[in-house]
Amino acid sequence: MNKKLILTIGILFLVVLAGCKSKEKENPITDVDVRKGIDGLAMSFITNAPPASVFEKSTFPIGVELKNKGAFDIEKGRLVFGFERTYVDVAEDKDKEVKTINIKGKSVFNPKGDEELITLNAQAKTVGPQSETHPSTILATVCYPYETVLGGSVCVDTDIYGEKKIQKACNAKDLIFKDGQGAPVAVTKVETKMLYADENKIRPQFIIYVENKGDGEVIDYNKLADACGSKSLVYTDFNNLTITSAKLSGKDLDCGADASGKVRLKEKKDMIRCVSKEVDAISRNIDAYMAPLEITLSYGYTFTISKDIVIEKA
Repeated sequence: MNKKLILTIGILFLVVLAGCKSKEKENPITDVDVRKGIDGLAMSFITNAPPASVFEKSTFPIGVELKNKGAFDIEKGRLVFGFERTYVDVAEDKDKEVKTINIKGKSVFNPKGDEELITLNAQAKTVGPQSETHPSTILATVCYPYETVLGGSVCVDTDIYGEKKIQKACNAKDLIFKDGQGAPVAVTKVETKMLYADENKIRPQFIIYVENKGDGEVIDYNKLADACGSKSLVYTDFNNLTITSAKLSGKDLDCGADASGKVRLKEKKDMIRCVSKEVDAISRNIDAYMAPLEITLSYGYTFTISKDIVIEKA
């Protein structure tokens, strides 16, 4: 191999290498914003499992595909299959109709989230002497814990009366969030206001608007086992979420909730009033500045899918 050929190959290698590095810079993995969207766990029956029609006394498969499309890892969630027991039952151990699910959500290293396939064999019973067919419905219900985390920057403007004749680094304003935070419960808006504490200090206040934008129901985090179990829920168990954390510049905020941090949604919406503590009041001598605001909401979530089948006489 002559020197010219070696030199040419070397130059081509460097060009390709530079191009790869350029692409890495254009699309670094850390640029992926996983805290977007209003999805949590997605669930669907797989094709022909269950089939549209089955013969009586036959065994048939049921398959459910689960995808965690949100930004929170699901641990110890539950999937429960439901049947019209007179005509369909589990073909194996009845304990298998309740499954534990652990599925990781989106991350910068896994921007689509994990998925899982769960299967079960069911047994069709007889349709009765007076019928040739009987329609029946297969149900699948999931109950899982989830979190919504809002992380953003807000302007803390200590000049609440507009007395300072200077150019400010920022101005306090409301924040609108249209894309969600990678969870079915979304923070849609944050209203910012500076409250007078005394002649020397102010206290930032935030009104946080939350909404259940998913197709399921929010349930009390502590009632998850009952939601997909043998116990029934009462209406007060629904639409309950918990403010597990609310911080401005790393300092806890006081939020308008009960002693346990519970907030009850009304028609899938509510607002939460959070204000800095008296001990964390901010001097009015400080110029306007940007500060990190973080809100974490915890809750249970549940929904059901169904598929109709027909049982035919053998």
